[in-house]
Amino acid sequence: MKFKNAHGNLAVIAIMTLFCLSVFSYGIYASYYGLLLFQQGALNFIIGLFFLVCIGIPSIYWGISTSYRYFAAVLSCINQRKIRVIRPLLVHENGLYSDTEKWLCTVVQELSQAEGLPKTPVVGIELCDDNPNAYAVGATRSYAMVVATTGLIKQLNQKEVAAVMAHELGHIANLDTMAKTLLSAALDGVMLILFKPILLIVWHFGRFVALLMLVAGLIYGLFGNWQHATVLLVGVLVWILIMMLPTITQFLVTLLTFWHSRWREYHADAVAARLTSVDDMVSALATLDRLPFQPPKQNREQMATLWIRVAMKDETGIFHWLKHTHPPIYKRIEALRRGLYLR
Repeated sequence: MKFKNAHGNLAVIAIMTLFCLSVFSYGIYASYYGLLLFQQGALNFIIGLFFLVCIGIPSIYWGISTSYRYFAAVLSCINQRKIRVIRPLLVHENGLYSDTEKWLCTVVQELSQAEGLPKTPVVGIELCDDNPNAYAVGATRSYAMVVATTGLIKQLNQKEVAAVMAHELGHIANLDTMAKTLLSAALDGVMLILFKPILLIVWHFGRFVALLMLVAGLIYGLFGNWQHATVLLVGVLVWILIMMLPTITQFLVTLLTFWHSRWREYHADAVAARLTSVDDMVSALATLDRLPFQPPKQNREQMATLWIRVAMKDETGIFHWLKHTHPPIYKRIEALRRGLYLR
């Protein structure tokens, strides 16, 4: 079945797309409502200005920036990082590319055709990075890029490099890059358009009300009127929970993003094993696990979910895995050997 490892992501993409559209529609409606209030007196003018400045304009900015980040991912990555692009149409020009670069481009083309991608992704080599690693970026299966670092090409053999490139092609085929962008966009939209306006009101005005309720509750408590004291103290607790809501939401969405990142690594490994072999992918992972890894400082957090491996210490405990974007390599190897995601 074509792209069988992508089925799980289709649901994520559909839900996140609807959610992002809903958030953006809310922002546009708030802008429209704010403009209507401009014509209804001084007080309504202030309220309308709040809707326009705090919700409407941020929603438009969020929509434009998200669209740019989504559709210009390949170009942005090339401009921000030292990437040498290997152009397939010029790969056979004498003196333009080295034998290694020609081989890498040819391998990606063959693997892309084998996986059934509609178009071969752009192939790039990140220069001046001795850390063996690779990643994929792109909006769709037809517009994407796979990148290998110079450290990967130097420290892994050709079969292992081919398996790693197949893994990155698996991310493209499984629509992982699209799902990741939409998850990130949904969180940014919620924080910018929903929570910031709420916190603006709750903090600047609600804190005085909360302070009065706290003082009044303590006074009622001292005089033994626990019924009124309880109501007022519960109101203070509600104010605290509203103030904590963005942090709680961000924490939960981060856990979801990390879980999705770990889950998609298994499926990308399965695609690589299918396109090359289980032994080649296992060998590549084992070699990567043995080699030292020091991630570059530039865009470290943004790149963490893109790399084929991240720095991960051996830890114990029940919940230590929650803070990692990748599963341990030994678990990935075990999954490949057992054929869990190859079915």
